[in-house]
Amino acid sequence: MLKLMIVDDEAIIVKGMQHLIRKMKTPFTDIVGVSDSVEALRIAEEFQPDVLITDIQMPELDGLDLILAVTEKQAATRFVILTGYETFEYARKAIRLQVKDYLLKPVDHLELSNLLNRLSMEIVEERKTLKEENTKQKSGQVNHPGSNYNIRRFKNFIQSNYMRDISLEDVAEYLDLHPSYVCSLLKKETDQTFVQYLRSLRIEKGKVLLRELPHLPLEQVANAIGFKSQAHFYKVFKQECGVTPGDYRAMQQ
Repeated sequence: MLKLMIVDDEAIIVKGMQHLIRKMKTPFTDIVGVSDSVEALRIAEEFQPDVLITDIQMPELDGLDLILAVTEKQAATRFVILTGYETFEYARKAIRLQVKDYLLKPVDHLELSNLLNRLSMEIVEERKTLKEENTKQKSGQVNHPGSNYNIRRFKNFIQSNYMRDISLEDVAEYLDLHPSYVCSLLKKETDQTFVQYLRSLRIEKGKVLLRELPHLPLEQVANAIGFKSQAHFYKVFKQECGVTPGDYRAMQQ
């Protein structure tokens, strides 16, 4: 279960955000909303949210001070700023506090959904890495970067955007390379086409969610890793793994 806290001094915005995020079916299934920033600090200590979304301009304790206080109390480590003011000074302070993103009101629904899915996978993979840390040290496993600069950039881009509806043309534009050249590089490095590589990565991310969040509905798993429907996720997962997502999850318990 991933936990999300929303803080805004306007209760109607808090309720609206909670409703919107629940409709998005992201992996954040435990969502708390608070319209008093001082009270939010107390609740954060108890709730320990994985991500805290907060407005900036609030009475008594503004959003940046709230983030600082929550960080000092080790109640949360990931923060998203929500504000109606596009002010550089706020952005600069937010960067110093290592805020994950800065969303302007009214919030773009797709942008918010992509952000929450990206953060959820970061959290789950971080937990998985911590579990495996001792094993990796004992076995002497070391991760080495790829030898090809463009392939490394390609893989980094896919890692950051696989949950979105991306195409080969999007990647080629980012790399400033011709799509056919990207295809040849990828084929040489991985022996996979772009579609195969993206699909395999999404399935691997799905496996992580299925193992680490055993009660997360399959629809939300599918949405978090970039599949447009649960049915499509089910079909591709079975093709790639030979078992259904549900059977795979059951085998991990």
